[in-house]
Amino acid sequence: MKNVLFIVCDALRPDHLGCYGYNKNTSPFIDKLAKEGCLFKNTISNCNHTLPGIVSLFTGLYQTTHEVNNRKSYEEWKKGKLWKGWRTPFNILKEKGYLVAGFNPSVFGPLGYEIEIEDLPKSIKEFKDRPFFIWWWIDLTHLPYNPDPPYDRMFLPEGYKIENSTEKKLEIVKNKMIIHRPGLISCEEMGIKGPIEKLGYERTFAEAVFDEKDIPAIVALYDGEIRLLDIEIEKYIKTLESLCILDETIIVITADHGEALLERGILGHSSCSLEGNLYDENIKIPLIIRYPPLIPKGKIINEQVSQVDIMPTIFDILEIKKPERVDGVSLLPLIKEEKKKYRQECFAMTQPAGWQALETDERMIYCIRTPEWKLIYNYDPKNKKNTYYELYNLKKDPNEKENLINKNLKIKEKLKRKLRNWIKNDMFNR
Repeated sequence: MKNVLFIVCDALRPDHLGCYGYNKNTSPFIDKLAKEGCLFKNTISNCNHTLPGIVSLFTGLYQTTHEVNNRKSYEEWKKGKLWKGWRTPFNILKEKGYLVAGFNPSVFGPLGYEIEIEDLPKSIKEFKDRPFFIWWWIDLTHLPYNPDPPYDRMFLPEGYKIENSTEKKLEIVKNKMIIHRPGLISCEEMGIKGPIEKLGYERTFAEAVFDEKDIPAIVALYDGEIRLLDIEIEKYIKTLESLCILDETIIVITADHGEALLERGILGHSSCSLEGNLYDENIKIPLIIRYPPLIPKGKIINEQVSQVDIMPTIFDILEIKKPERVDGVSLLPLIKEEKKKYRQECFAMTQPAGWQALETDERMIYCIRTPEWKLIYNYDPKNKKNTYYELYNLKKDPNEKENLINKNLKIKEKLKRKLRNWIKNDMFNR
């Protein structure tokens, strides 16, 4: 039987990896893995903060289906009041004889596992004689960015000098998890704790306003964290190799969501900046799958795919029937170049403040993305002025700077209908 090692890199942007075209040597080992497997160039996450994204990753369900959207729904999920007895992918894997284990089941246990992984290499050695599905979460690329020397300055641009004002802001970036502009407030600042609490993951907070001159130094810290992430992943893969089970193990490397690096004056994702959005810096994620017995080396998929497609793909590779009523589809036909029609649309949604949204904050952002267009719907039930659409031509305007909402009415209406149908999705009650 095949094993699965599924690595989720929190807030990892694909465009800062060498295999995705980045011009700095941040990810030599990940790049090597990409050459040994399949690289998906355009993978879209379902959300812009961690917990709903993790649920989508391991269920194959969009957030509109799994409904783990906020703190209240999370508590309902923990009590078993969502999904109405639905057999999750992890439930099915266990029925098929797999040992299923992962990060912090006290938080993510309703996905269908109880075994906690605290030392990944040790667990791999312990489980090596039976088929396993292990998922592992690495938060190095999550705020705060504070890589050890020499990685903290390894990726600074040549000739760039850090000014005193920037140095002061770097201390915030190196030490605080929630960094927002003045006038905003998080649950943490109100004394309301989140579901993921562990040593080293304290939700510290600060206010900061960044300037253009700060960007190179902050990006260099983020890139330094990627290099440490790369070293960490190499250690795990070398463990599999030393046990002679590397090629028997499906390796998946992906992320829960992307990360803003001051493209619009915002640092971090929704639960960190309190200004989350669905622009590509926040919803494009890496996806690499390595499994030599089935997946050809150096395969590159340019088609747009969704985060919810990953688990159906793993099930297809394992030759296990995917769960009923999932939103995702297997990507194996794309890998095999089979002539099969694949959907053009991917969807995402987020609360602007993510898991740090106050209970009174009912705002939500939705989007539909095709290879050419993106329609974003900003919804605020309490303020009509904050409810509006944005439309971007991703081919001509990849940085999403020019809102064409009043210039392409036909495209707008077509995407608007599809987006509204998706928002109303209620698969479990059909």
